[in-house]
Amino acid sequence: MNSRQMEIKQTRLGLRLIEHGVVISELRTSPGPTHSVFDVLAALASLRQPQGRIGVLGFAGGGMMAVLRALGVDTTIETVDLDRTGYDLFIRHCQEWSGPLKWHHGDAVTWLRRQRPTFGMLIEDLSVPTEGDVIKPDVSWTVLPDLIRSRLQPRGTAVFNLMLPPSGRWNPDLERIRGMFGEACIVDFEEFENRILIASDELPTARELGRTLRSELRRIGSRQTDRIRIRSL
Repeated sequence: MNSRQMEIKQTRLGLRLIEHGVVISELRTSPGPTHSVFDVLAALASLRQPQGRIGVLGFAGGGMMAVLRALGVDTTIETVDLDRTGYDLFIRHCQEWSGPLKWHHGDAVTWLRRQRPTFGMLIEDLSVPTEGDVIKPDVSWTVLPDLIRSRLQPRGTAVFNLMLPPSGRWNPDLERIRGMFGEACIVDFEEFENRILIASDELPTARELGRTLRSELRRIGSRQTDRIRIRSL
């Protein structure tokens, strides 16, 4: 599917992209926090300071970009998405401050298979519409974890933005994904059903990661600062 039917709403901060009642992206029109899951994804990139490339699988409206730039992450962001609707909106409203960005139109698996293992961080943020809902595609649980692992530099970091499956039970493949890495932590949210999985050969303790992650969020005034919980997996 190359074009998804998204509802676009204007907000105080910019634009909100919605599909089947699920927020796909918070597109800020100036650098700063979105007060959503995207703040945490961006703060992890700022916190880990990857030395190699930063790749984002699933761009939508670039929900992380305003947060990344507000946090001072000026690295080139390489990203891929099947649908260019959100990217076109982002370029129209945010090009003046977006910084270096390489957007690729295509399938995430196909694109990542062509890449060299030089990523310092890969963020998996894919979603697909199905039967009136938005869920993770099957490849997020099956193909992509191994592929992401193989494209990271030594001590690179994988970040997965996970959604609760329609069954209401977390996919058992979560444990398999964790087993591919030396260390892993989970971020749980008070306001969202999402979970963020952070995995690498080396991670600080959950307590230390939580302390520094909240410090990054506090630095940009994100309301998620005190609405997350970090634990080891």
